[in-house]
Amino acid sequence: MPESHVTLTPLGGLGEIGMNCMALETEQSMILVDCGLMFPDVILYGVDVVIPRMDFIVSRKHKLKGIILTHGHEDHIGALAWLVPYLQEVPLYGSEFTLRLAMKRLQERTLDSHVKLHPVRARERVELGEFAVTFMPVCHSIIEGFGLGIETPAGRIVHTGDFKIDRNPQGGHATDLDAFAKFSSEGVLLMLSDSTNVEREGFSLTEQEIQDSLDEVFAEAKGRILVTLFATHIQRMQEIFDLAAKHGRRVAFTGRSLVTNIDVAKDLGHLRFNRENSCDMEELAYLDDDKIVILLTGSQGEPLSALSRVARSEHRQINIHKGDTVIMSSRFIPGNTRAITRVINDLYRHGASVLYEKVQAIHASGHAHKEELRIMLDTVHPKFFVPVHGEYRHLFKHAELAVSRGIAPERALILENGHPVTLSTSGIRLEEAVFAESILVDGKGVGDVGQSVLKERQILGGEGLVIVLLVQDEFGTIVFGPSIQSKGFIFEQHFSHILEDAKCIILDVMEGNPGCEAYKLEEKIRSSLRRFFRKVLERDPIVIPLIARV
Repeated sequence: MPESHVTLTPLGGLGEIGMNCMALETEQSMILVDCGLMFPDVILYGVDVVIPRMDFIVSRKHKLKGIILTHGHEDHIGALAWLVPYLQEVPLYGSEFTLRLAMKRLQERTLDSHVKLHPVRARERVELGEFAVTFMPVCHSIIEGFGLGIETPAGRIVHTGDFKIDRNPQGGHATDLDAFAKFSSEGVLLMLSDSTNVEREGFSLTEQEIQDSLDEVFAEAKGRILVTLFATHIQRMQEIFDLAAKHGRRVAFTGRSLVTNIDVAKDLGHLRFNRENSCDMEELAYLDDDKIVILLTGSQGEPLSALSRVARSEHRQINIHKGDTVIMSSRFIPGNTRAITRVINDLYRHGASVLYEKVQAIHASGHAHKEELRIMLDTVHPKFFVPVHGEYRHLFKHAELAVSRGIAPERALILENGHPVTLSTSGIRLEEAVFAESILVDGKGVGDVGQSVLKERQILGGEGLVIVLLVQDEFGTIVFGPSIQSKGFIFEQHFSHILEDAKCIILDVMEGNPGCEAYKLEEKIRSSLRRFFRKVLERDPIVIPLIARV
């Protein structure tokens, strides 16, 4: 009888924070855990988002039994819009709130007909071909998140999802360790666990501590209170509404994603507020400053967000008043720090006081700290361990932590995207790598921006562009030009003599190569001008010669 096995192929989320996507497959069945995007580094000029490569999934779509969504953050659901056009009525499994957020994204692209929604409840078990998945509630910075207990022909797998262990959970938002322990009681072959905060000792702040800190801010604030947070942090929003009611204030909110998520959460009963502690933006003009709270987007300094426009005095409904208190109740995502501090500085210029995580306890991470990761390891006690959701150093340190909790060093595996691993009843083996290089999305272009285009954008950003235009008649006589235009290279009025010298170089090239074909002349002009600019200015712009013949 052939040995039972299951192969895990990470397509994103290992060696990086974001773009989470992992395929689990047997001979007959496949499931996908999450399908997220990642926001680009600053060096990816002009790129909108980064998504996993979908070829692996599409080539096996005949045995795809469903896509499991652990929770509704963009780095877990954001890439669905680029995958589902290649699938037909694929089943999506997740909590009601998670599926509502996913469907909103798909409806924006008229892709909602490509999926079938299957909302699941806490501790529910769903059979998907040769797999069965049990959904175990976890506490995170978004409501209705799940860890997964996955039954496979080779054995049991636990995927924690993004989680933390709140020691004093509010409103039932807790990680169900009993469910993890119950699923693990029959033995767990492999555990996949969130590694984001493995470098932070102890426990993360509890939501009660954040609420107490916010309560103090509300009590001391004399003017308006503006709060920016992640648009999916529904639990924190409820705390804001409750504190507003306690301190005699009313909450207005602005920002497209924020309004959308509030509508979804209120419709599902996760947000509770009424006219006594809320108001429309238009009503703010009739309220005293000490009666106002404004929820708005822009926690990461996004240029077009509500808070950024307020800081630049460009918002049509809100201007900063002297004495306003701005609460930035979210963490600074690496890469966004400069944009965020620019917004903070602008807010101070307008007379506001700004509170953020580094100066006051007004945000708690949604990811487990080291002690919480230990608790999860001890609860599940797996035979094999693979850290996920983190940069390489996070994966490495999480694997070390697993070894310190009794897992054999050779059984704590550090994988990267595209490195499959097969589990069987007799052991584990690494498979040949699959091509999993991420795809860059720029506008409507998907994957057309590669290294060569990025290199040109980097040069354009750092050195600029020079365009040379001249026209020859049929006898080779120059009838127009050479004309030189520069963009991002030099200020032409100050360096006009440089451009005049460049024109002389172009004329020398033309005179020295009579009868030469146009494309050869263009290449000679390009190389001559680049040498000249490097020698005179130590700059190396992109040079584009254009020779027309009439």
